[in-house]
Amino acid sequence: MASLGASGGYWIQQVLNGLFLASIYCLLATAYALLQGLTNRIILSFGDIATFGAFAAVSAAVYAMLHGWSGALVLMAAVAVAGISAAGVGRLLHSMAFRPLGVSGGQAVMIASVGLSIVIQELLRLHSAGRDQWLPPLFDGSLRISEGRFPVQIGFTQLGSLALAWLLLASLHAAMATTPVGREWRSVAQNRRLAELCGVDTERVVRWSFIAAGGLAGISGAVIATAYGGVSFVMGLVLGFKAMFAAIIGGFGTLGGAIAGGLFLAMVEVMWTALFPAAYRDIAVFAIIILVLLVRPEGLLGRVLRREDHI
Repeated sequence: MASLGASGGYWIQQVLNGLFLASIYCLLATAYALLQGLTNRIILSFGDIATFGAFAAVSAAVYAMLHGWSGALVLMAAVAVAGISAAGVGRLLHSMAFRPLGVSGGQAVMIASVGLSIVIQELLRLHSAGRDQWLPPLFDGSLRISEGRFPVQIGFTQLGSLALAWLLLASLHAAMATTPVGREWRSVAQNRRLAELCGVDTERVVRWSFIAAGGLAGISGAVIATAYGGVSFVMGLVLGFKAMFAAIIGGFGTLGGAIAGGLFLAMVEVMWTALFPAAYRDIAVFAIIILVLLVRPEGLLGRVLRREDHI
């Protein structure tokens, strides 16, 4: 096992922390990008949908642990239940907010999504009696990467959650690049009317994109619940805004941009915490977001788009 100096070990540990935080932001930013690329609408519910998924993951994990399941099975059950339940919320968002209001303009959809967020928050507050929910570690011990004055390590629970998150992101991006479903999504995102003329069922593509986006948000919540061990019914607001800004930084509506924005935002947040007082972290993060958008309004990987009516 390699031995690093205190400084080298410290910074490698911060990079690992950043990769873990990025997995959460990238999942949620991809959910935003999936829908914005199709609908040209800003939907503000995904932070609270992620919180809903986190609570579902805690409930599933507690049930599985009480029945003696192994740590790996508990993790998979928590992720699956969170993803499926949040996908159902995404379907509800489509049928009750977007489909009836999509033709009314972006403001109506945005307001409806805020209403859904309030409903989710209140339901979770009542469910939890206003208290945080806690989950014990799913695995004992940690993987020690290096020795030295500042040993680098990552808990097995965090490692499992990290691996699942990045495997899912890689699989999703491969599917969007190579499968017929991905080609249909790209065609609708580029020009909905032309896609319809080519025989693409655009309503089905939009509907399943809402379901997939909800599932991604729920899985990001499951990663938070299993790796950090605690969830709160109010955590969705800041989480959702950070993920949305990560998608904007990367280039709103592009899936690769969502990954780039999530990585950028997570690394900025972790490095600020490593160097400066953590109390000013969010102020600094949002200030840096503003500076990036002043320099590149289209995002890191985005391009200047013409004004088009996608929906």
